[in-house]
Amino acid sequence: MARIVAALVLVVLVAAPAGAQVPVIDNANLAQTILIVQRTQRHLEELRAQYLTIMRMAQRLGRMDQFRTPPFAQARHDVGRWSFAGPWIAGLNLGDPTGAGYLATALPLLRPDSASRLSGAARRAFERQYGNVEIADSVAMMGGHQVGATRGYHDELERAVRALEQDVLNPASSYHELTTILDKIAVGELLGRRQDMATNQLLSHALEQLLARSKRLRDTEAASLNMQMVTWRDGDAVNRAFRAGTGDALRTWRQP
Repeated sequence: MARIVAALVLVVLVAAPAGAQVPVIDNANLAQTILIVQRTQRHLEELRAQYLTIMRMAQRLGRMDQFRTPPFAQARHDVGRWSFAGPWIAGLNLGDPTGAGYLATALPLLRPDSASRLSGAARRAFERQYGNVEIADSVAMMGGHQVGATRGYHDELERAVRALEQDVLNPASSYHELTTILDKIAVGELLGRRQDMATNQLLSHALEQLLARSKRLRDTEAASLNMQMVTWRDGDAVNRAFRAGTGDALRTWRQP
């Protein structure tokens, strides 16, 4: 440090013009300059120590090829194995956006004729039962298409992950500079968010399946309760009418 101060004093003395003038030194500015030089030197030493530490860590890691992982193969249905469910199974592999594959393998639902002799309340109850089947169809078609689309999206994600892995494990120094590392971190985060989005979509369709099943169970239970209530409410009148009708039939019956 004494050498640094002496060098600064020598520069000031040399820079002063020759003659009878007395050199003027601002002690405050000189002290500030010395502090700046000291901080710069300490910062340089810290950076050098960090660099040496990183180099030692890199040497301890060895070759990065040992961290390569085999690709994860997405399971797919064998469409040719099945004789009658092929259209929808193909949709589960590749997607079925219109639901054509599902409808080709589902049992058709006959709709009630408009001329059916049903009261307004009976028709509304019947339409709600039809609603359960339509909800189940919609949820199944959308969920099946999402599964197929996710299988196709898996291939795109796999290619992106392979490319990122190749850059991370590349031994060339240009792949491990500061900006390159930051870019790879950003790409990894982006791929992670894409995977989370696909997972959330599949979970939402699983929830829809549970909700549709819950509605069917609820409506079945409601139908049972309604029948029990009607039995309790109209049971006596029905029994009386049945007995009266049976008595009249027996009284008026004659041997042919």
